[in-house]
Amino acid sequence: MSSLPAEKAIYIIGAGGHGRELNSYVRDLQRAGWRGELRGFLDDGITPGAHNGVNVVGPVDCLRDADLAAEPGYITAFGDNRIRRKVVARLGEIYGERLRPWTLIHPSALVGCGSEIGEGTCLAPGAIVTAKTKIGRHAILNVKASVSHDCTVEDFANINPGATICGWVSIGEGAYVGAGGVIKDRINIGPWSVVGAGAVVVRDVPAHATVVGVPARVLERR
Repeated sequence: MSSLPAEKAIYIIGAGGHGRELNSYVRDLQRAGWRGELRGFLDDGITPGAHNGVNVVGPVDCLRDADLAAEPGYITAFGDNRIRRKVVARLGEIYGERLRPWTLIHPSALVGCGSEIGEGTCLAPGAIVTAKTKIGRHAILNVKASVSHDCTVEDFANINPGATICGWVSIGEGAYVGAGGVIKDRINIGPWSVVGAGAVVVRDVPAHATVVGVPARVLERR
């Protein structure tokens, strides 16, 4: 079991489906002994109040000096990598250093020796990061995703449920690995590329390309 995240007040940015998942993960952390506080959700598209069991405080820019006095943290809840990057940039413009990214590592996730997890990243239930692997900022390792030794996962990447990343793999910024995808060892996945669900990647993937199938082949380049 991983160690518990830093104990502080936090906000979840985005109250959609992924936000409700993060809400559940935070509750699991609290049951495991985390003593931080979930203050609620910030979402531009939902009116303040209770929605689907979560409390929406207001839009992204609603926090005032009193709300920021305790130096709260935040974690984003957007599966779209480009949207997540835009939201992080906007939060920096609004709040600067007064609202800092917070890293969520679920109690059932595993982080091995010598591995690093970047700020604002989420490791969902059953996610595995083995030895000497680096996960960047604001990345997502979803349920039961596995990243093996000596890998690098750059900022804003998204590794979906059940994906398997073998050793010595490099996954570029903003890359998306679909559910159940398999990346062979020593492969480079280019920035902002997409690996389709269930694909088996045995060759390097260019930047901005979409690959699908077994073995994976380029479907398109954006």
